[in-house]
Amino acid sequence: MDNRRFLVYLKGQIDKVATFFKSKNVVTFLFFLLLATILWLMHSTGTQREMRSQINVRYIGIPENVKLNRPLPDHLNFVIKDEGKQLWSYFSYSFDSLTVDLSPQFAGNTEKKIEIEFETYLQKILSQLSPTSKIVELTPGYFSANYDLLYTRHVPIRLSKPVRLNPQYVFFDTIKIIPAQTLILGTKEAIDSTDCIYVEEIENVLSKSQSLKCNVMIPDGGIVVKDTSVSVVIPIEISTEREMILPIKTINSPQNAEIKTFPTEVNVKFSVGLSRYKQITEEKIEIVFDYNDISKRGTANTLPLKVKTKPEDIYNLRFSPKEVEYIIETVE
Repeated sequence: MDNRRFLVYLKGQIDKVATFFKSKNVVTFLFFLLLATILWLMHSTGTQREMRSQINVRYIGIPENVKLNRPLPDHLNFVIKDEGKQLWSYFSYSFDSLTVDLSPQFAGNTEKKIEIEFETYLQKILSQLSPTSKIVELTPGYFSANYDLLYTRHVPIRLSKPVRLNPQYVFFDTIKIIPAQTLILGTKEAIDSTDCIYVEEIENVLSKSQSLKCNVMIPDGGIVVKDTSVSVVIPIEISTEREMILPIKTINSPQNAEIKTFPTEVNVKFSVGLSRYKQITEEKIEIVFDYNDISKRGTANTLPLKVKTKPEDIYNLRFSPKEVEYIIETVE
């Protein structure tokens, strides 16, 4: 019942509004409002008026080792004067950026100062306007700045921390950073104390080969780094475990001594990527008994073994036993 009353009330209000707009007074008012708007547009479009706009500025020819003491203006503000109808066309118009070549200002410049007369570029701005348009104001019209010449040096780019992998995954090749080195600029003291630039830490734990875009870490001391980001190519594959029985080799023993170890072999286990599995041979891993370590053990007749050589692309190498008993026989 309440809904029906509301609908009746709403219909009555709509009828009142419709009746109001149908009245002669409202129609007359709207007619004269429209006429006034048309007359104003006719007057404004045929009268000289002004409009503010701006254009972006792009600079070329600045040497890499130049540091300005103040920033260059990235845009110019200007006032266009023309008839209103022409100005209307500029409201949605996007001006092409203005290119300013500064290279002549650095050639043989002993004062270390640049000056730009932006008013000399008026014609380039006017070329984008109607022939009837004029520029009556340009800001800034002039710009100057002093500059310093920085020292330069090429340094390598390195990882700040090791890349972490999920269990059972290994690297099947070296990690590549592209570019491998970058140009740095700064004072002589800052340049001399910077030997490399580091890549920001790769936080994710990886389980497949990836090429990541990483930012470099900008060092303190006002150093400028040319390459602020690099590509880090990380080659990853799943690994498998391999087991070998290897002989124990004796090193650094005197010519008149013969070393016998018990046992004479060790059991070696390690992880290796599937693509490198068959390439890891027994000759590439050496577990040794070092005669020079005997003196460090005092009277003990056992000696720990150690790894002398192993391929870089095997991981989690372990062997058993860790140490062996030995006897020394003199050879005449």
